[in-house]
Amino acid sequence: MDTDEEVDAYTSAAAQAYLEAIDRTFVDHLGRLIGPSGLPFLDCRVLDFGCGPGQIPILIARRWPGMRIIGADAGPNMIEQAKRDAATAAVDIDWQVVRLGPGGDSRLPYEDEDFDVVLCNSTLHHLDDPLGALDELARVAKPSAAVLIRDLMRPPAPAYPLHVWLFGRHYSGEMRRLYEASVRAAYTLGELQSMLEQSKLNDGRSRVFKRGMTHLSIERAALASNGD
Repeated sequence: MDTDEEVDAYTSAAAQAYLEAIDRTFVDHLGRLIGPSGLPFLDCRVLDFGCGPGQIPILIARRWPGMRIIGADAGPNMIEQAKRDAATAAVDIDWQVVRLGPGGDSRLPYEDEDFDVVLCNSTLHHLDDPLGALDELARVAKPSAAVLIRDLMRPPAPAYPLHVWLFGRHYSGEMRRLYEASVRAAYTLGELQSMLEQSKLNDGRSRVFKRGMTHLSIERAALASNGD
C-alpha cells in the first residue's frame, strides 16, 4: 500500500480516529510485554517493521521518550507521511524504506540480535513470504527482546460478509476496499499458529494471542535485563 490514494485513505480523519484507538491497544499490549522486564528505556532499540504512516512508532515515542525507534516500511510515500507526522508530533524517529522479499532484499538490513523490541502490525498478510519475514524478525531480535506481531484475523468464509460489514463500518471508499481485501488475505488462528511453529520465533516463549474477533498476534514478553 503506497499509492497517494492509499496513503490518503489510511490517514483520512474518519479512518484515523478508529485506527488510533486500535493502535493504542497495540501500544498498551506492548506495555504489558515490557512492563515487568526491566528494559533500559533510555537505551532500548525498537524496530517497527511495516510501520505504514508511522502511527504506532509515534505513539511509542510519546509514551517512552527514551527509546531509539526505527520505523521501516516498503512504501516511500508511507515513510514521507510518517516523517511529516513525526515532525508535527515533535518526536525523533529513524524512518527507513525497507523492502523484504520480491523486488527487495532477502534479509533485513540489521545485525543479528540488534533490537530490544521488535514490532509488526497488520503487515504479514501483505507479504509474499510471511514465514521468511518471521524468521528475519526472530534473527534481529535479541534473545531477551519483546516481540509483538499483530494482524487482522480472517473469519470463516460464510461469516466474511457479516464480519466486514460489522467491523468495517468505520471505513468508506478506498479505505473500505483496503480493509476488505486485508481481511480476505489475513490468517485464521490455526494458520498463524502453524506459521509460528514453523518459524524461528518458535522458542518456547512466543505464543499466539487472540484479541476479540478481529485481531491475532504473536507475542513474546521481554526477559529481565541482565545489564548487557
